[in-house]
This record gives sequence, C-alpha cells and structure tokens, in this order.
Amino acid sequence: MSFILGMDTGGTYTDGVIVDAATRKILCKAKALTTKEDLTIGIKNCIEALNFERMSDVRMVSLSTTLATNAIVEGRGAAVGLIYMGAELEEPVPVEKATRVKGAFDIMGRLKEDLDLQQVKDALKEMKGQVEALAVSGYASVRNPKHEQEIRRVAEEVFSVPIICAHQLTSALGFHHRTVTAVLNGRLIPIIDRLLESTKVVLAEKQIDAPVMVVKGDGTLMREQLAKERPIETILSGPAASVIGGLALTGKEDGIVFDMGGTTSDLAEVSGGKVRIKVEGAKVGGWFTRVRAVEISTFGLGGDSRICLDRKGNIKIGPEKVWPLCLAGAEYPRLIHELKSFKRVGEFKSYSSQEADCYRYMGGTLPEDISEDEKKIIEKLEERPHSMSYLARSIGKDPETVDLTPLVEAGVLARISVTPTDILHFRGRYNRWNRELAQAGIEILARRKEMSASRFAEMAEQEINARIAMACIQSAADFDCGDISFMESPEAMYLIQAAFNRKNTSLLKPEIHLEKPIVALGAPAGAWVTAAESLLNVEVIVPENADVANAYGAAVGQITQQVELLISLDGGSYILNTPWERYTYGSKDEAMFYAIHEGRKHIEHLLMDAGCRTWTIEESPSDIMVEIKENEGKVYMGTKLLITGTGTLL
Repeated sequence: MSFILGMDTGGTYTDGVIVDAATRKILCKAKALTTKEDLTIGIKNCIEALNFERMSDVRMVSLSTTLATNAIVEGRGAAVGLIYMGAELEEPVPVEKATRVKGAFDIMGRLKEDLDLQQVKDALKEMKGQVEALAVSGYASVRNPKHEQEIRRVAEEVFSVPIICAHQLTSALGFHHRTVTAVLNGRLIPIIDRLLESTKVVLAEKQIDAPVMVVKGDGTLMREQLAKERPIETILSGPAASVIGGLALTGKEDGIVFDMGGTTSDLAEVSGGKVRIKVEGAKVGGWFTRVRAVEISTFGLGGDSRICLDRKGNIKIGPEKVWPLCLAGAEYPRLIHELKSFKRVGEFKSYSSQEADCYRYMGGTLPEDISEDEKKIIEKLEERPHSMSYLARSIGKDPETVDLTPLVEAGVLARISVTPTDILHFRGRYNRWNRELAQAGIEILARRKEMSASRFAEMAEQEINARIAMACIQSAADFDCGDISFMESPEAMYLIQAAFNRKNTSLLKPEIHLEKPIVALGAPAGAWVTAAESLLNVEVIVPENADVANAYGAAVGQITQQVELLISLDGGSYILNTPWERYTYGSKDEAMFYAIHEGRKHIEHLLMDAGCRTWTIEESPSDIMVEIKENEGKVYMGTKLLITGTGTLL
C-alpha cells in the first residue's frame, strides 16, 4: 500500500492530509500555523500532527501554496534586471534595472534588425552584482525566440543568477504582459525555492523519500524542478487546489465553489466537472500576466478579517487581516484578564486603536522614526502579547491617543482583534480555540454600542451573512458576463436588499435564486455559508473534510503538460512556430505532420521528466480564418495546435 502526502502552505495555516493512493481516501488530516519567519517549523508541526506511522510508505508529496500570490501583492521578491528588444514598454514593469537593446523580429518571426551583442554585454556588465535574476523579453519572441536565446547564452557566461526568457513561459502574444510575466517569475524564484527547500528539510528528517510536486494556478501539477524554474505558474495555486479538492470531495459536476480563507474568500464556477480557466492570463496584485489559472472571484472577507467600530460607531468588517482573539487566547490565556479588566463606558469617541485590540511582537527592523513610547511598548511586547489598554497605561497614555498601526504595517507588530471566527466561538458554532477571550473582546465593542454582547454578535453575523450572499451574487454575474457591478447601481442594491429582508417594502418581494449549488470549503465556511441557503434559495453543500480541501486537492491533482504550436501562411510557405524554434515548410500537411510529431515528443519528454509512468496525449487543432471583406467569405491564415498530455506517477 502506498500513500500521498498533500500539503497547503497558506498565509495563516499549513494544512496536511495523508491519502490512500489507490482509493483516494483521506486517512488523517492536520493543521498548523504557518511560520513565515521559518517555514520548516509550520511544515514540521503539521506533519507531526498527522500522527501517521507509515511515512516511509509515502510515494508522492504534493504542495499548494498562496506564497507566490501574496508576494506579488505585497511587492516582495528578488531584485530583477530586464533586457528587452523590438519595441518600447509603454507601461511600468516591476524591475530594478531595465535596458533596451537593438534587435527585432516582426509578428511573423522574420528578422527586422540584428541583435546588438555589444549593447547586451554592456547592459549585463552594468547589472552584474545589482540584480538577483535576469529577465529577457523580445517583441514577437513567441514567433521567433532566437534573440532571447542568444542573450541567454551570453548572460550565462557573465551571470550566475537565474535567467528567464519570456518565450519559455507563454506562447501568447502581448509583449508587455509577457514581459511582466518573465519579470515576476524572476522575483518569485527565492519565494518558492524557500518553500521547497524547507519542505525537503522536513521530509528528510521524517524519512520521506518521495518526489515533490507543486500545484499550478490551473489546478494541475508540475515537478519540483520546474516549479523552481517557473514559480510564476504557482500564482493562485492555493485557490486552484481548493477547487480541485472540493470537486473530488463532493463528486459534483456543477456548482459554485466558495473557499473561505483567513484574509479573503475565493469563488470559482464549475461546469461539467471542469473549472473555468482564465486562458488569457491571471491578474495578481495589479499586474496582468500570461499565466493560465483558475478563474477566481475574490472578495475581502475571511475568517481573520478584523471587526471593529468606525469613527461613527458603525460595525466595520475587514479588509484588514488580524489574529483572532480566540486563537491568541488559546496560546496566551493571560490576555483574558487584561481584556476583562477593561471598564471604560460612556459616549463613543473617535480613536485609532480599539480597546478590544491586543498586540503581538513579530520582530523585524524598527522604523527609523520610532518614538520612545513605541520603543517602551515593544519592550513590553517582547515578553508576551498585551492588550491595547495595558500598553497605553504602561506609558501613561489614553488608548485613544495611541496608534500602533504604523508598526503593524511595518510588520513589527501583529494586531489581535475580534473576527468572524470569534463571533462563531461566542455563538457556540465553532469551538476550536478559546471562547472566553473572544467573548471579552465582543463585550468591549458591545458596550461601546450600548447593547448586549449577544445583540452585537447577532448584528455582526447578519452583516457577514449579507456580504457572503452578496459576494455569491456578484461572482455569479461576473462568471456570466464579467462587466456588472451591483454595488455601483442603487436600483440593483435596492432590489437585493429587499430580497435579503434588509429594506422594508410593502409592494415588492423580490427573490434571488442561484441555479447551481454552493460548495463551501475552508474551516469556518460551513458555519457561515449555510446562511446563504435562505438568502439565495440555493443548496449549500459542506463536504466532509472541507477544512482541508486545499491539501486534498494538492494530493489528488493530475500532472498535465501543454504546448501550443502555430502554423502561419507566409506567401507560399507555411511557418511552424514552436517555443524552441521556427521552421519553414512547403505545404500545410507537411507543417502539421512535423508539428504533431515534434509537439508530442516535447510533451512526452516533459511527462517523463516529471516521473510519470503512464500518460495520454491529445491534439486539438483549430484553423484561424479571417474575413477580409464583408460578405466575401473567410480566408485561411493559419492553424493553432494545442497538444495536452496528462500523466500519473502512481
């Protein structure tokens, strides 16, 4: 008997499952906090919590992660240099140094301008020692990669850093987006390398000798070495794994997958057992890429979203992510006394830090303009976490006058606050951690609202339920047509609020019906999304093991490799463009024969390199027909050939 270890390293938690390779049944599961300062700790804690005695029989380890996505959003990663040619970049690119050199091909892959190798050498000399990776991108390089390949060859003689050619990452046109993709790939190399190396350290310690696979953004798997070379393909890896896991856990062919994480919730549509793929490329952190990924609709509400009061005393939920009070209370029970000792009552006042907040020291570099009071607060927090009230008193200040947000944004401190997870603990619907500290925080906010804690929790829950239902409606519209924003339409919101029974109307009683069931995933999702059943008149399915759907999706994913080839008509010749070379043939049949032969051989090599024992390969040709003049028919311009191989390791 052999087993698969599936793991998901997210921004908050690292999840793990052991799966029977033959039956695909989950044998055990575990969660541990992700330790960003040292990933090996969280990975080790998760594997040990599985309490599985046959680790030596694990035959495959499969990982999904949100680390790449988060790094792009947060602007982290390696310093990247860029050499580009053929056209100007009219929009910004996330690089430290960029140089344009002479050299160009046209859109058919024909030489327009020779590559200036001296310019290339001068640019490399200037960048040496200044960048940690080099990206190379040429206009129309997917039609002829020769210049990118020449620059790579020269750069390898000068640099010992990773070198990324844009044509190797995507066969799609779009010079700017392809360049951004290559640059982001370079930035992410140390991020994913750190995850893989940390994982390998723990696997060796646990005597697990098995190939390591990584989930791509489209839900398929790639081998460890390819993930190190092409980490850009791991963007949206975590959400993609959750969708794959949700499908496998339910067996459903159609539905809307709702995955509630700590910071955000992700929704994806499934039809006929297949998830919708964003073929033109995913957008992450404001950057458009050419990476195939699951089409995800994301909104800023998660189990760790901060619940506080705004300056007018209204309940505010998110978008800031914090540590839930219930989680902190399980680890630091002395916080309960600090929050319970808070006695302030009276009229609501504007202040920047809520009395229900606590803080934890995270380390890192202190800002240059840090004040003496802030230094004293950090000294207190180096001992253990404390409440805002305790910290303010320790420096002789009123909590309303102390703002620790800059230290939180700098990563020096972490905020601990009331969250949706605390609301669930208070109401007895989720009991993983410490209810007492959650209750203490909710009572503080309730006193500010001059109401009972039960009433405050009820109001917060109603607001969260309405926002979840609203996210489902908006996502359904996005999947249908992609250009509707209900929030910008007072008329649409009037009807939606009436349907949710949040707007009194004696004449209209609208109802909303979702046509597909909702599959709720994530640890707290079942407790929250079930409220959508009545609001949206829809079936909500919470599968067993929904809390580890991401790790399970990583374990049961398939290894898939694709290559797109293009045959273009150029005068009387047929040009075959591949990611590795440009060929010329005398007839379409000859070009197609070699395209299929070379494409299949390329896919077979990739699948063998990934360790696949068996595989299937499919070819999908589609002719490109262009209408020259209206009502005069269409003219053949070329053929796209997509070759897809799917393999299995076990």
